[in-house]
Amino acid sequence: MSTSLKMSQGYEVLKPKSDKAFPIPCNEWDVLKEQLEALTTEPWFFHTVASLLLGAALATLIAIWTGAISTTTVPNANVVAWAVVAVCSITGFATLYFAHKERGVHRAKAQTVLTHMRLIEERFEREEI
Repeated sequence: MSTSLKMSQGYEVLKPKSDKAFPIPCNEWDVLKEQLEALTTEPWFFHTVASLLLGAALATLIAIWTGAISTTTVPNANVVAWAVVAVCSITGFATLYFAHKERGVHRAKAQTVLTHMRLIEERFEREEI
């Protein structure tokens, strides 16, 4: 006995297959949702590398400003120092940007799971206390 539904566009809606399921109390379901909302995976690698690069740029910049870099021993010391500041600054800020994007991707993954949980939740009537 087939209990399919015909729609005006000609789609045939099939009923879901019977399968095993785990009943879960609503309070446990709510705890899972709260934990998932708080779930974050911080991109520590990118933040650490960005901090190191920006720290190196700042230290070199301070050395340039205070005159600690001497051109008497190495003729092009100032050029090299400014190149270090530029390269470390650019790559440091780029790494911070990637860390921000990675955090957004991790947040989106958690939100996707929460969306699926809410869709499952909407299938059932729930009494509000």
